[in-house]
Amino acid sequence: MRYDTAVRPTLLALLATAALAQEFHLKDGDRVVFFGDSITDQRLYTTFTETFTVTRFPGRKITFTHSGWGGDRVTGGAGGGIAERLSRDVFAYQPTVVSIMLGMNDGRVRPYEQQIFDTYANGYGNIIKELKAKAPGVRITAIQPSPYDDVTYEPRFPGGYNAVLLRFADFLGQLAKDQQLTVADLNRPVTAMLAKAKATDPKLSQRIIPDRVHPGPAGHLIMAGGLLAGWSAPSLVSAVTIDAKSQTVTAAANAKVTNLARLSWTQLDSALPFPVEMADPTMALAVNSADFVERFNQQTLKITGLPAGPHTLRIDGSEVATRTAAEWAAGVNLASLRTPMWAQAAEVHALTLRRANVHNTRWRNLQVPLSQDGLAGLAKANEAIDALTAELTAKQRAAAQPVPHQFELVAGPSAFRPLWNGRDLTGWHISQVNHHGNTQGWKVEDGALTGTQDRPGHGGILLTDRPYKNFEISLEVNPTYGCDGGLFLRANEKGQAYQVLLDYLDGGAIGGIYGERLQGVTTFVPRWQLWYRNADWNHLRARIEGDTPRIRVWLNGILITDFTDTANHLADGATSGMVAVQVHAGNRWVPGGKQRFRNLMIRELPN
Repeated sequence: MRYDTAVRPTLLALLATAALAQEFHLKDGDRVVFFGDSITDQRLYTTFTETFTVTRFPGRKITFTHSGWGGDRVTGGAGGGIAERLSRDVFAYQPTVVSIMLGMNDGRVRPYEQQIFDTYANGYGNIIKELKAKAPGVRITAIQPSPYDDVTYEPRFPGGYNAVLLRFADFLGQLAKDQQLTVADLNRPVTAMLAKAKATDPKLSQRIIPDRVHPGPAGHLIMAGGLLAGWSAPSLVSAVTIDAKSQTVTAAANAKVTNLARLSWTQLDSALPFPVEMADPTMALAVNSADFVERFNQQTLKITGLPAGPHTLRIDGSEVATRTAAEWAAGVNLASLRTPMWAQAAEVHALTLRRANVHNTRWRNLQVPLSQDGLAGLAKANEAIDALTAELTAKQRAAAQPVPHQFELVAGPSAFRPLWNGRDLTGWHISQVNHHGNTQGWKVEDGALTGTQDRPGHGGILLTDRPYKNFEISLEVNPTYGCDGGLFLRANEKGQAYQVLLDYLDGGAIGGIYGERLQGVTTFVPRWQLWYRNADWNHLRARIEGDTPRIRVWLNGILITDFTDTANHLADGATSGMVAVQVHAGNRWVPGGKQRFRNLMIRELPN
């Protein structure tokens, strides 16, 4: 029996969703300016906050301007005095919301001095006065200064510099009460996270704020959480509960569920999750030492009434998670998994960064340094870049619009099985007839299947002993820069195959499609550089299906290739073949270079 369960959420869930949305600080039509020093100039906590807003409230048209300048104090700095900074970099954008982060430079990285504090307090107060006078009705957020890391590093003097910043922070807390400002704490939540991270991994924790002042992305994400908390950001992405026995949706908050039958359904969430990059060890350490996910990233799926045992969730045909019946009944947070929704949000964030960086280029390389040169073309150049920024904003908003996805929960564990045992070459063999050679340079090294040229110009392929037809392969790759290689799909002994390119070199490509010794295959090169982690392990997933092959490739969770051939171009019309990994022959190979593979898994698909 098929049930249409579109919009059957509980009243409580609806009210909770509406209340959360109403409380969020940023409203439709707001113009936000982030003002501050070098920490704002990094454009990290600010772009994280922007992406959160755009993906969580995709129907709201809110603009963001990132106006941080390294070295700034309450009196200004290299970008001009405070009056010039406010006029050019804040008021010019007619803001309805302004956040201010200043203090790191104002305290002079020394023990507390009353005169220094007075200069800060008076200067900050003047900024508030100017904002209220020249931008009537503007909503001001006073950001308490981000921390100087006296947690994972020893303080430079008794008491430490962060204690000085906390005195500045307490002043801002009182000022916010007196002046009816919003206040955001970007210090104490970060230092609390650092303390937990240090207890877990003292060495890695020092990478969160590597120079003690400027956080990397992991520290900035927790700082963004401090700002979002000050703005009453909601935790909810969506929450769906399905009863397996009755095949009904018992709750759906911020989501629409339709066509439920046999634990297969279509789901359209009203928002996207925040795309936290947990594959980065530093990011994972920071997130696991804080409450960012619990407070701001809940996309819950509950399935009750399941029989005991494992059950696997697939979204749009791809496996997402295997959990026990008890775990599904308790609820699984999809926001923490590499779902198609996560990938969509990651693409939105990439657009956020591009848009912010284009505007920054205009501001810092054209508008400010050339303003006194009397150039007739400067205004036109600025206008052209403004138009480009507007175009990127439109693309960002369009990319943030949620789309429906097909969900399916199937009984049993993951269908992925090891393709390589992780110990030796059992189940694989070296081709003796491949045109790249028959290199013997395949071995297991540091837990990875590693291929090298055993002499210059001598490469080859390592093939599975058995063939496959329709399948999905999951693996991690980490080639040395300058090495040419590939993942072969439906290969014969000679190596004639559809190849997923692994050419990590000048002019190369990762995740593209090439017909290895096949006639009539048009090479496809995707935009892979945005998602590739240099000099690190990268997750690759490739799926091939159909007699006329359709090949899709995901890089670190992002679909970068969706290729359908015009016909089957395999030798002799074959529709199945072996999986192979390649060491390319040729002079471009870097001496000592390696192609490295690990965690190779395969899932066979219906024929």
